[in-house]
Amino acid sequence: MTDAASSFRLLISLRKIDYCANLQFCCDHYRSVSEVCRRVKVNRQQFNRYLTGSASPSRHNHRLISTFFGLEEDELLAPHGVFVQSFKLRSDAQQKFAPPVGLLQTASGAAARSLSEYQGYYFKYFYSYLGTQRIKRELARWSYRDDVLVSSVKQRYSGEDEEGKSAVRFITYRGIVGTLGDRLFTTDFQRGSAREVATMILYPKGRLLERLHGMTIGVSHGAARSIVAARVVMDFIGTEIDIRAALGRLGTFGVDEPSVPDAIKRSITNNMRADEPLFFARP
Repeated sequence: MTDAASSFRLLISLRKIDYCANLQFCCDHYRSVSEVCRRVKVNRQQFNRYLTGSASPSRHNHRLISTFFGLEEDELLAPHGVFVQSFKLRSDAQQKFAPPVGLLQTASGAAARSLSEYQGYYFKYFYSYLGTQRIKRELARWSYRDDVLVSSVKQRYSGEDEEGKSAVRFITYRGIVGTLGDRLFTTDFQRGSAREVATMILYPKGRLLERLHGMTIGVSHGAARSIVAARVVMDFIGTEIDIRAALGRLGTFGVDEPSVPDAIKRSITNNMRADEPLFFARP
């Protein structure tokens, strides 16, 4: 058993009561546990053991369950009261914004299965919205939820905590991936507060999926809160990855960072030729 698997087993044993309660709470929103098991493709008897706490899911099954319910991998391990409140806030937001969500599902729903080859993990590269010559690397995951391709993007920030000690924190954006004509698009909102939004339009690569090139637009975290656009590259890194190792590679880097491929550096450079009246993506 790997260190990551051992750590997961230990964590889930420490949070077993909350995990069982959160899992049951999620199942209560479906017609039956059998329906959940059928759709998640997990054995019903085994799933019942997860609900009672007599057995803990493997890391693989935990990921399947979390993805089905549209949750981050750590959410089912949260204290039950916190989980229920978070679930309620998410449900309220979905009801409030039902019409726009319906429009997005129109763009991604009917054609969603044509996007199946884009499932997996990506490193997202672009120049920092703060306007400095520094490259950001984020981790994105595209996966299906109820026949819609959804996006989850992790950003890593380093700083100091309230006691002045070095600290690392992650911010998550969640959204939807769709297709309009011959282009892909994503719209992602900051998880929890929904105070921040980012969007991308990308050139699809079809069966030759390696890197997706396009443009991203968002708002800087600086005091000016500038609206900015930048070239972006989504670098496909696989359908199964070491998430902890990938998260450790996130951050903001100088232009001479050796771990950023030269081809990506060239693609995300935000320059314009003299004859270009507009800012073009580089496929």
